[in-house]
Amino acid sequence: MQQARHCFVWPLRLFLRLRSAACALGLLLVLAVGPFAPARAAPADPSGLWWTKNNGSIIKIVPCAKLFCGTLVWLKEPNKPDGTPKTDIANEDESKRARPVIGIQILIDLKSDGDHWQGQAYNPEDGKTYDVDFKVMTGGDTAEIRGCVLKILCKTDTFTKAQAVPKPLAVQP
Repeated sequence: MQQARHCFVWPLRLFLRLRSAACALGLLLVLAVGPFAPARAAPADPSGLWWTKNNGSIIKIVPCAKLFCGTLVWLKEPNKPDGTPKTDIANEDESKRARPVIGIQILIDLKSDGDHWQGQAYNPEDGKTYDVDFKVMTGGDTAEIRGCVLKILCKTDTFTKAQAVPKPLAVQP
């Protein structure tokens, strides 16, 4: 009877020893390689002037507190047909509808999230604020901005780095 019990015990002991050795080896590997594992890459600095889609406007992104913010600094067509500056007429807050569109903070509280920036974007065309991801692409001359409604309906646009803010266009009579 003792010999039969021995047949079942030694495989169990062998298994437990192998499992312990594998765990110890795994722990040694983690401790040895851990300091050399690549760190999570910080996203590229989004600061600067950016042309929006179709070069219709320029947004200036600057640090604000520990985050980044973007302000609309140039519009291809800054005035309404009557010659007065375009205003934030679609804003849900009635008290803000008379403010000029140029100077409005468009990108709000962009914070680092892996290889991109996350925050919000205000769209003066519809007066709504959307969740966005902003990623400066390799080379730093372009960026992708992806805006979403309820994280389901999303749209991606490409921004291009601008060197300077152009002078306002002359008003045609």
